[in-house]
Amino acid sequence: MTITQLHLANFLQLVEEAGSLTKLARKCGYDNAASLSQLKRRLEEQAEDEKARGIRPSLAAKLEAGMHKRKGWLNRDHSKDREKAAAAEAARQERAAQAAAAAAPAFHMPAEGRAVSITRNTSETQITLSLNLDGTGQYRFDTGVPFLEHMLAQVARHGMIDLDITCKGDLHIDDHHTVEDIGIVLGQALKQALGSKAGIRRYGHAYVPLDEALSRVVIDLSGRPGLVYNIDFTRALIGRFDVDLFEEFFHGVVNHSMMTLHIDNLSGHNAHHQAETVFKAFGRALRMAAEYDPRMAGQTPSTKGTLSDESVAVEVTVEKEEAQSEE
Repeated sequence: MTITQLHLANFLQLVEEAGSLTKLARKCGYDNAASLSQLKRRLEEQAEDEKARGIRPSLAAKLEAGMHKRKGWLNRDHSKDREKAAAAEAARQERAAQAAAAAAPAFHMPAEGRAVSITRNTSETQITLSLNLDGTGQYRFDTGVPFLEHMLAQVARHGMIDLDITCKGDLHIDDHHTVEDIGIVLGQALKQALGSKAGIRRYGHAYVPLDEALSRVVIDLSGRPGLVYNIDFTRALIGRFDVDLFEEFFHGVVNHSMMTLHIDNLSGHNAHHQAETVFKAFGRALRMAAEYDPRMAGQTPSTKGTLSDESVAVEVTVEKEEAQSEE
């Protein structure tokens, strides 16, 4: 590790501890974050340069003093401390999830409304999912992935969707199959619950802030799968959760619900905040898109007269038949 890489890692830890780059600047006596933003960019650009000097001593002392660190703190490797803190946070989240599950009231999926239950078993995961689009935001999860459960709770609560998910996955390998397959089954359930989509609004969007983070999600229940995913997470892990798996989750949802989904994280320094704003916005956009529109009076919100993926298959077949007849 070069001295610049060491300084960059420790500088980013200071940003996280302060809450944002702006808050760090204030703690260290700056009027705005411009100077520290330039410092961050320079450290990132010079990270691989072994000749680069990193943060100059006078600035290092100012940062250490502002954040109440010992002199020389920026020059020491704190990766083991960060690993211990991450493990402790993951354990805390897991205990909190277990306590919430134990304290949660009995969950009853209503018999009426757009409610479905799906079971999907593979050699990697065994999943049972129940969903009610016309619910009250109840949820219960048993997946073995606490941070994913925390995000799914945002979808249920802000989307006013009742959601019950049980999953036994190959977590001894990693979380990948569990997270991706839950996305697949959620997509299947949404597709089944939405049915013909007659009378719904079809389109939904939401902007959601959380402190420094802001995300936008736009949904079209179009019958055509498509994902545009723009999230530049500031960390690779949240606790022990790999943030790359969020994209796999949404691919699963999109491909099996047949929706078009645009996700954009517009700002944010805290990775937890980035993720939470995305999932809250997804829940709210889905709620808007799936709602019944009284002015549609049961009509399908499309000039084609259908929003089912079967219609796409029919159109393709017709086009092929016409092409063959022309030949």
